[in-house]
Amino acid sequence: MYKLRAPICIWLFILCSLQAVGQGDKWTGTWHMDYAPTGSSTISMEFQISEPTNKMLYPALLTVKYGSFSGAYEVLLCKKNDHELGIGRNKYPISETPFKIGAWMLYLNGTLDFKPNGIAVERMWINSFELYMQGFYHDDEIYAMMKDYLRELLSKKPILLKKKDNIPWKSPDTQRMVHPEGDSIYFGVYDKITVTDSIIPVFIRDEDVDDKDTVSFVHNGKTLLNKEYVSPGGSLFQVKLDTGMNILGFFADNYGRLPPNTGSFRIKTDSLAAVYDFRDKSNFYSTFLVAQVYRKALPQQPVPPTPPVDKRVTERRNNLLDQISVSTGEVELELWDDAAEDGDSISIRLNDKFIVSGFPVLKRRQKLSVTLQPGENRMILLADNLGSIPPNTAVMKITAGKIRKYVRIKTDLKQNNLLVINYTP
Repeated sequence: MYKLRAPICIWLFILCSLQAVGQGDKWTGTWHMDYAPTGSSTISMEFQISEPTNKMLYPALLTVKYGSFSGAYEVLLCKKNDHELGIGRNKYPISETPFKIGAWMLYLNGTLDFKPNGIAVERMWINSFELYMQGFYHDDEIYAMMKDYLRELLSKKPILLKKKDNIPWKSPDTQRMVHPEGDSIYFGVYDKITVTDSIIPVFIRDEDVDDKDTVSFVHNGKTLLNKEYVSPGGSLFQVKLDTGMNILGFFADNYGRLPPNTGSFRIKTDSLAAVYDFRDKSNFYSTFLVAQVYRKALPQQPVPPTPPVDKRVTERRNNLLDQISVSTGEVELELWDDAAEDGDSISIRLNDKFIVSGFPVLKRRQKLSVTLQPGENRMILLADNLGSIPPNTAVMKITAGKIRKYVRIKTDLKQNNLLVINYTP
């Protein structure tokens, strides 16, 4: 008996491994649900989800069947995190007969949430009487009851779809859905822009009143902002681009106190400026919008001569502010002036390289993202000037994983501030 157990365990391990490999991406495949309204026949709903593009974009085919009605719609899903896919606003009808329900597809928004027993639709509520009645009597009133049941399912009934198979949806249309350049059908993906910058500044803000809108921001599958409040004043952060295609997903987490979400983000480099705005008509009540930023690799340049030594570093003394130990290499800095805004500007140097130079210190908080190297990291803060009210002062918040640290910066033309961050992966 004992001699047989080891081979059996090995075979079970191999079979389980083969099964896991065969499953591939957990979202890809066919998901199905049947819903039977009281006193009526069954409504069938099915999502056929393709393999992902750029680890984030999932073209899908949504089909709805109910009695004599049949509708097929192309819809784009975008990965927000490991357990949520954003549902695209626009569902393009491939076929709808004998009547149209396309307008009510707007109710099917929010996210698909991955659960142990299937994927559930978690909507963001839209309360629009005008939308609710749209198209109800456009066709023969013989279909009024069918329309009412379909609209009820799309707008408020629980939707939980169960996995039917792992076969990815394949269609010639998937490429134009994720790369829409030159195509007239919009699924939430903006045309590609090309840059040569390795780091781009991104400015997010609320384009309307401050009503507690929150957004998430994802870059090539990596979450940079999670449920961040956006205000009319806005905030600035840096995105380090990969060479090649960069997918930037901008997600509305809620619709705030005054629906819908009115957040936007802007990219501005030396060569271009682009704005991505939930207020645009085609994004109204959207769950997400997507920017495609292609970073073109520059030809190899000769190694430049060693720059001259910065006397502000060598001739000023460094006053140690604090020492911090962290376990993540990604650190976010927030900088602001908690006194009078008096024209101060600073430069920040990390491990012998400047992060920013001539950075204005404002009353409004501004964000910077930095990447640490394992071991000791020396961050030096240098005064560029003394402003109109010496010395040069500011407050900086350091966020590294769960660690939050505040330091008060006080520099002049004789002393810098030094912050030591020890990073242990």
